[in-house]
Amino acid sequence: MKNSIADFKDIHKDETMLIVGNGENLKLTPPEWFDYPSIGVNEIHLYDGWKPTYYTCVDRNNKRDYGEKIASDFADIPKFIPSPRMDKWEGENFYYFRVASGPLWPNNRARMWCEKDKIVLADMVYSNITHVAIKLAYFMGASTILIIGMQHRQHAMDRHFYGIGLGMSADHDTKDWFRGYKELCDELKKRSVTLLNISQDTYVPDSIIPTDDWENWKNKE
Repeated sequence: MKNSIADFKDIHKDETMLIVGNGENLKLTPPEWFDYPSIGVNEIHLYDGWKPTYYTCVDRNNKRDYGEKIASDFADIPKFIPSPRMDKWEGENFYYFRVASGPLWPNNRARMWCEKDKIVLADMVYSNITHVAIKLAYFMGASTILIIGMQHRQHAMDRHFYGIGLGMSADHDTKDWFRGYKELCDELKKRSVTLLNISQDTYVPDSIIPTDDWENWKNKE
């Protein structure tokens, strides 16, 4: 039987949590400056000298290219993986959430926001990995969710803190990503949960995710 993430519900109730993206701008707000429970995504294992509290990934290519290394380097870190999409990725401290079948949001006709997400993360709906990380932080009970390493620069979507992403397009259309961020942000606000983008050199409008100065949140030398 696959490990369930049920034990992580409200584990960080009323705390601040940090989502660490892979953008080229991550070097401007290094994650080691922030002492919060953190969720690292995708290729964050390539960031030298730092580990997140949790890890999540939904990309089969990531499993193909780095699966064994992530399982080894992050053996002691809870890793949240979609089921049945990536059931074959197994190892120590792997936990599985159910993902909605069919195409990614919004083409699957489901709503990005789902009331069940706070209870069981049933039929996780997303368009990118950051949507998943935001929902995980909410599920864990965070009252403030901060994001670093979020850049989304047009014609440079394949640029990351470690270099050029393999097999990625520089011209990915972010329309659905932004629509999803906006819906999540608005719904979280109704529930007194604050979502903030504190990334420097970000191209996500303040009208989509409110921005704040990272210096207001840095709490570690």
